[in-house]
Amino acid sequence: MRERRRGFALLATLWVVIALAALGAAGSLAAHRAIDTSRNRVNLTRAAWRAEGCAEVARAVIDDALRGAASDPARGAAVWDDLDTLVAQSATIAQSKCRIHLAAAGSRLDINAADEEMLRALFRFATPSPNEADSLADALLDWRDADTLPRAGGAESAWYVARHRLAPRDGPFADRRELHRVRGFERLSGVDSLVDVEPGRVAINHAPAAVVAALPGLSSESVSRLVLARQRGEHVRDLIALAGPMSADARARLMQRYAKLATVVTTEPDAWILTSTSEAGQPAAAATLQLRLVRAGSRAAIVRRRTCCP
Repeated sequence: MRERRRGFALLATLWVVIALAALGAAGSLAAHRAIDTSRNRVNLTRAAWRAEGCAEVARAVIDDALRGAASDPARGAAVWDDLDTLVAQSATIAQSKCRIHLAAAGSRLDINAADEEMLRALFRFATPSPNEADSLADALLDWRDADTLPRAGGAESAWYVARHRLAPRDGPFADRRELHRVRGFERLSGVDSLVDVEPGRVAINHAPAAVVAALPGLSSESVSRLVLARQRGEHVRDLIALAGPMSADARARLMQRYAKLATVVTTEPDAWILTSTSEAGQPAAAATLQLRLVRAGSRAAIVRRRTCCP
């Protein structure tokens, strides 16, 4: 009996030791997790501040260039139109510990502002089938408009609900990635490079050929000439100048739609989107800052700031 009690006591002691060891391991694991979480927060904060600093360096480079061209309006316009090249070639920015990217607002087509004509023209350029292009345009317009009446090639809420898909927003797109929820776009690749929800007129010197082709009044000849001129490093400074080297038919088409063209296109970007991304720590924590910059005389003014962006 005494040996049994002694064996039970040893077993109980062993279980207590195991339990204490488990509690100790759990406590140690919780402590490590807390330390890791704290370290990640510190690294994220460092990365965020570094991204802020790099963005300010980029703004300083831009402001210096604009001030240097302040006495010459034509040169100032050229500087603003070429900001992406200016930033890419800056030795000061190259020395920063961030990834700096500059994109012209209007280098993609704003799907919240584009009308039906422009959307159909864009998708006819981007897809081989005119019927598919029209269907894509109808589906996009049905997703965006407030009514519940489907277009001939579109779809409204009933179509999506029947297929257990998210119903249309019936309002402006919040993000260009939302387009992949629209009927037909889930199988269309490359559309992200053509569209956006960033407001701004189409920047004719920066938009890809498919977006330029969506502009009213521009024939395939006009688009080809424009693309070739850009490949030679030439930028359009005056929309009327586009008509100069064109054939009579292309020139007539341009002049016929010029009034509308002038409202949706610009030779200088309405704004630039500056994205600054930095990392800190191991494993690296990344932070991204996005600024929308507009030209305000001899400087670039911030009109929107996002601490995290797609």
